[in-house]
Amino acid sequence: MLIKKPKHKDFEYLPRFYKPEEDREERLRKRLGFNRKRKFKKKGRSPLIWLVLLILVIYLYYRFSNL
Repeated sequence: MLIKKPKHKDFEYLPRFYKPEEDREERLRKRLGFNRKRKFKKKGRSPLIWLVLLILVIYLYYRFSNL
């Protein structure tokens, strides 16, 4: 046969009652500082800024509509 057979995929089984304090690899990750959490949180714009912009637009509309 000239076609390669696909290999079985390996997977990592985590036990149901996992204790991270007993896991050697988890302790190494913590000591080295590896984590999957995002460091930077995306900041949204403050509602106060939107309110000020809305008031400014309304003011400019009334200011220039009375010409």
